[in-house]
Amino acid sequence: TQETGWDNFIWAWEKIFSDVSNTNMGLAFRNTLTFFVMGMTLVPLTMFFAYLIYRKSIGYSFSRVTLYLPGAVGGIMLALLYANLMSSTGPVMAGIKDITGNENMASLRFTDGMLYIMIFDIFVGIGGNLMIWLGSMARIPKELIEVGKLEGIGPFTEFRKVVLPLIWPTFVTMMTLQVIGIFGATGSVLALTGGANGTNTIAFWMYNMVLQGLTSEYGNVAAVGLIFTVFTIPLVVVGRWLMNRFGEEVEY
Repeated sequence: TQETGWDNFIWAWEKIFSDVSNTNMGLAFRNTLTFFVMGMTLVPLTMFFAYLIYRKSIGYSFSRVTLYLPGAVGGIMLALLYANLMSSTGPVMAGIKDITGNENMASLRFTDGMLYIMIFDIFVGIGGNLMIWLGSMARIPKELIEVGKLEGIGPFTEFRKVVLPLIWPTFVTMMTLQVIGIFGATGSVLALTGGANGTNTIAFWMYNMVLQGLTSEYGNVAAVGLIFTVFTIPLVVVGRWLMNRFGEEVEY
């Protein structure tokens, strides 16, 4: 029978916060924060690409096809394709070997597992979020954009004064979702590395414990989940309040 009590919480706190150099939980915690920061960065980055496509800037057709491409391929198929491209015998690593002259280079998966996953997640993440941003920008009345052009405002002013206030609710929602998933940020670990090569995360560790049926660890898993839930709630409330302070919802 699984015992309950404060011992599980003490264990979780020490493993995550007091022993950050621990090769298991400490590493998983750092990787989780890395994926979270990457996800937060992708939101404004994707918004920038969406605005370029929305304005039909130079190269927008190429960008649209390139960034939409991952959405047309299934996740597992895309992961398998990426794994083959980035393998030691794949075309990407072969090209790097030709440039550097280093014939002994291994697959990026084994030399830097986190970078390996982050490159994949950035490419896939941008394509997925573009649909949301472009859908939000498509609702902007064309008359407002035309009036701005007649007034002679440039792209930067147009984005800051016209586009951004109108899509601000979408920005707040997407950033809030990122904050909600701060401790569940795990990237494509399951599909690409299975937590190996220094890519373990908190969410994947919890998943792995349950998957293996290690009932002796269930108390620790539950304690970790509760601790992160307690931390996440105020982050979401405060974060959303701050974002709403910087912009007001505009009806149009």
